[in-house]
Amino acid sequence: MIKMYKNYIIFFYILFAAAMGVAAVYDLKIDIFLNNPQNPVAIWFCNMGEIPHKIICPLAGTLLFYTSEVKWKKIVAAIIALGGSAYLGIHIAQYFFSGDYKWAFGVVFGLYFGVFLMLIGKLCVIPEQYIQGLRVLAVAGVMLMLLQSGTIEAMKYLWGRVRFRDLLAAGSWDAFTPWYHINGLTYNKSFPSGHTASAGMCYLTMLLPLVFKKLQDKKLLCFAVPLIYTSIVGFTRLVMGAHYLSDISMGGAVIFSMTLIAMQIIDKKGLIKQN
Repeated sequence: MIKMYKNYIIFFYILFAAAMGVAAVYDLKIDIFLNNPQNPVAIWFCNMGEIPHKIICPLAGTLLFYTSEVKWKKIVAAIIALGGSAYLGIHIAQYFFSGDYKWAFGVVFGLYFGVFLMLIGKLCVIPEQYIQGLRVLAVAGVMLMLLQSGTIEAMKYLWGRVRFRDLLAAGSWDAFTPWYHINGLTYNKSFPSGHTASAGMCYLTMLLPLVFKKLQDKKLLCFAVPLIYTSIVGFTRLVMGAHYLSDISMGGAVIFSMTLIAMQIIDKKGLIKQN
């Protein structure tokens, strides 16, 4: 299945290599030129750009709940769905609500959303031939979300790179380091971009042709839409002064590569029977 995306994969990594090459020389200058943290579009994507990452568990958990026949699997699926919904609610509350009880409100809001989603799921009828494929896709989504989060966070601590906005606050560029310089544990977390990697969870759409054979002629769409969305979120991180070009490029490459690995594993093990 990887072969059907061969040309797009080559294009992606050429683009990635070019971006990292440009960033090695112009990372700081690009941020100085683009910096505009009051830009409303950039603020919106700062708040909502990570939604593909946050919505995975509610959707996957709901799907697994209604496609599982074993009781303990249904319980686990419900925990994933409702726990993920609470996590989503906390994320939304962080940006759109204020006050002493915003976290509690976020949890309650998220749980209501999770229950609503599960009620909607009860009304949906999934054709039998797609159930196994959608189960695999749901599990892959949850696993990728967890693996992406852990990998990005570990890399952030390893690189210890100072964010551009912190350089501005300090009034000096002296603490700037290029992306190929590993600083170690400094508690600075610029490289790579978590927002971009989270936005890149939408690369999961590339797995849809594994489930639905009819979508194989839509592979360009399955690749281009997440690429464009992830790139927009990444670009707004530059405008916000939160990251550099190399940060967003690596964040996008990490989740894209993980998606390809997941696709290869699913394909090689024959976990999905195409219909």
